[in-house]
Amino acid sequence: MRLVGDIGGTNARFAWLDDNGNPHAPLTLAVRDYPDIGSAIRDFVARTDGPAPREFAVAVACPAMADQIKFTNNPWVFSKTALTAEFGLDRLVVVNDFTGLAMSVPFLGSDDLITLFDGPGRPGQPLAVIGAGTGLGVSGLLPHNGHWIPVQGEGGHVSLPAVDDLDYEIVKFLSAELGRVSAERILSGMGIENLYRALGAINGQDVTPKTAAEVVEGALVGRDPLCLSVLDRFCLFLGGVAGDLVLTLGAFDGVFIGGGIGPRIAGFMKQSGLKERMIAKGRFRELMNDVPVRLMTAQYPALLGCAKILSA
Repeated sequence: MRLVGDIGGTNARFAWLDDNGNPHAPLTLAVRDYPDIGSAIRDFVARTDGPAPREFAVAVACPAMADQIKFTNNPWVFSKTALTAEFGLDRLVVVNDFTGLAMSVPFLGSDDLITLFDGPGRPGQPLAVIGAGTGLGVSGLLPHNGHWIPVQGEGGHVSLPAVDDLDYEIVKFLSAELGRVSAERILSGMGIENLYRALGAINGQDVTPKTAAEVVEGALVGRDPLCLSVLDRFCLFLGGVAGDLVLTLGAFDGVFIGGGIGPRIAGFMKQSGLKERMIAKGRFRELMNDVPVRLMTAQYPALLGCAKILSA
């Protein structure tokens, strides 16, 4: 049997592949409930009454090149060699989580996407993939001889691009705490919490720390001015980083936004300055304005991407 997985900072998702190579019977497990990946796999197999897996493709929220896999935002560590031996696998494929997510993009249907900002794009050119959740994931797809080659990297940890005076104040505030402010320090769940504290301090407000979920609810339901300003600035930063990614990859055929935060604030994102910040690239503004931006709403896209990788 072939197994696929998608492991982030908070959740571990697993599914078996059916005879057509598609994920079925997916199950989401909380990372905090298991000491390691092997324990989570064994529980998944037991819960689904499945056989021992023979092939396993897994997307992980951390660098995936070395034998030892150490997650960025969860405590799990495993060795590819040891995991292969533990389960007697014939084949193990480990990729970055957004590499898995990116590989799903060509196979998503219209029901799996929301168009935030439309545009003609440039058919035949690369695609950019970015998304905020527990962390910030970045990837891309490069077309080659009728196939797609995913970009595997750690673009979520590039330096945060500041554009206006408030951006610089935010970076200055967080630099005093963190030393270096990467894009993930803002464009993630913890990033929303960082933004809330930073903007509160910059505004001279004595604020009680809030979780990312509380900030989002405060903005969308409570219409709290500080929470609204947090989401507004979040969208601006996301637009800036996405625009830089488009220019870097030449991804003029589209940006695809994944991750858990986007679908929760889809309506807000449409009305935000995300597109304006994304296209504000000086002499390339006109070209950038043609790039469509779509939000991924599929429930398990990285599992689909891993399935395509395993079936390749």
